[in-house]
Amino acid sequence: MRNPEHLPPAPSANAVTPDFTAVSWNLHKGRSPLGLRAWSAMQRWVQTTNADVYFLQEAMARRMPQPMLASGFGKPLSAPLDDVWHCQATEIATALELQIALGPNVFKPSWRHGNAILSPHPLDLSGRWDISAHRFEKRGLLVARATFAGHAITLLCAHLALTRAARLRQMNWIAHWIAKEAPDGPLVLAGDFNDWRNDSVALFGELGMNEVATMLGESGRTFPAFSPALALDKMFVRGLKPLEWIVPTQDTAWLSDHLPYMARLRIE
Repeated sequence: MRNPEHLPPAPSANAVTPDFTAVSWNLHKGRSPLGLRAWSAMQRWVQTTNADVYFLQEAMARRMPQPMLASGFGKPLSAPLDDVWHCQATEIATALELQIALGPNVFKPSWRHGNAILSPHPLDLSGRWDISAHRFEKRGLLVARATFAGHAITLLCAHLALTRAARLRQMNWIAHWIAKEAPDGPLVLAGDFNDWRNDSVALFGELGMNEVATMLGESGRTFPAFSPALALDKMFVRGLKPLEWIVPTQDTAWLSDHLPYMARLRIE
């Protein structure tokens, strides 16, 4: 038995919660801006980040899953996906031993892709919803909860429409979900918002949520990856303090058409 004199001191009640690193990335179905397969390089980059959570969009499926149905916003998609929807995100989760929550968006006979939330921390799926605003663009909202340093953090991964009217409808649906289902506590909402007009900043600001890059005075530009001019990707937080918007490394510029959005946060 170890001598008590050599035991580490008990954590102080005032101990600082460790930083929480979050990454959001549209994988562009695993292809570069030129359409070349970049999946292996993407996976290697993810492995170098050691983030606490990854919000992935357009994770492409590699084999045919069984048919599944989606019946509109607010109604969860049927059946677990663990055994029927093997995609790029599941490959990352397996390789890095991460927890994973999946939500398909485009679900066609020949190809499919969707959202994923990955984390090295305990992760519970809270729901996946079809938030498509019209039949021409399939979009989804994926929700999970992670346990980090003794705190439960609500995580939402979204991929919104290309048209402004459709995006605004989707943003209001998500805001309604947050107000009803997660009105308090630490929360991160991230993804490809396609929101170059920054409508989302004011809308989610009404719920007490801050957009990380905006709050830190950073551009937040992620698109197009090789010469970013538009801040299409967003990360909103509540109950977490933005510490740093991390500029993506140069090697990510030709992996996807979006740069990864990466931030360092701290639970308040």
